[in-house]
Amino acid sequence: MDTPEEDLGTRMFIAVGTGIVDKDGEDVGSKGRAVLLELTKPTLTSAVELSFVYEKKIFHGPVNSLSCLSCEGKNRLIIGAGADVNVEQWGNDKLTQVGFFRATMHVVDIKLFKNFFLMSDAYDSLYFLVWRESDKSLTLLAKDYDPIPVYAAGLLSRGGSLDLVCHDDRQNLQFLQYAPSDAAARGGNKLVCRADFHLGSQTIDLQSHFCRNSLLVSSATPASTIAALQQQDAFFGRTDDDQRLGVHFGTTDGEYGAIIPLSEPVYWRLTALQSVMVNALESDCALSQRAWRLYRRSTRRGGCRSNERKKGVIDGDLVIQYADLAVADQEDLASAIGSTVDLILDNLLELRCAVMVI
Repeated sequence: MDTPEEDLGTRMFIAVGTGIVDKDGEDVGSKGRAVLLELTKPTLTSAVELSFVYEKKIFHGPVNSLSCLSCEGKNRLIIGAGADVNVEQWGNDKLTQVGFFRATMHVVDIKLFKNFFLMSDAYDSLYFLVWRESDKSLTLLAKDYDPIPVYAAGLLSRGGSLDLVCHDDRQNLQFLQYAPSDAAARGGNKLVCRADFHLGSQTIDLQSHFCRNSLLVSSATPASTIAALQQQDAFFGRTDDDQRLGVHFGTTDGEYGAIIPLSEPVYWRLTALQSVMVNALESDCALSQRAWRLYRRSTRRGGCRSNERKKGVIDGDLVIQYADLAVADQEDLASAIGSTVDLILDNLLELRCAVMVI
């Protein structure tokens, strides 16, 4: 069965990564495999069949991450195994390596955004890479130089801005940005930390989702709703708030959470609300909400950041309590920050709708 590359668009594959430990245990390094399975449907009425197509042995470690890179009409398989990231091309019934990148310790996960790679290392934080199709090279653009064990990484986007999110072993969230023109970027080689937050729970995966507004969430036919809104407003769907990618995750405590990018006016309004609510509301066991959400620095040697905590993240669990307060308390808090109850409740409604995934 000869499969030229141009025929791959009409075929569907499932890629499976495995890890193999030798009978001698830790005395011998572990290996892995990348297995390709094809989905076929002989007739329209028959069931879908899964057939084995190809396997490739990986000798430098178990396969931890598999992704599909689509660039300039070509699909390639991205394999993260051990400390290596391999770009594999399918052709002549086999996978052929056309590009690679070597990390410091161990690749945990790889997130793709167009032709950009967000790679998380088990002991050396985040790497931001770019794939160039012209010379088939995987190039490092910037990285985070703080030695942080990363458990999960994800992507946030609002309009034309892109932020990189990482979750570490001390249950922190860091929000970094690739900003070559920033003085803190060391000439563009360093990812700049824009905000940090103590989550207080452990997670192993951060998945991106499209943030919907209240009009689309409440509609039974979102497609027709979008068409009607575009007829009324030609700029609907083109603003930054209509083009947002949030991040959702589950924790080992059985919780569900989400991270949503906000516009600047909404952010400062909710920040002011959070400040007055911390002082106005009673906390459990008289504990400090501010101290709980502060970034926990690492005790690892060389792991303490020299700069101060960035903060910059709103505690949604706290501000959402505003909707459950008495009307008199809502009016007092709104007047304290120079806003109105209706405006704050509208912001909280949009925040709640943006969190919804299903």
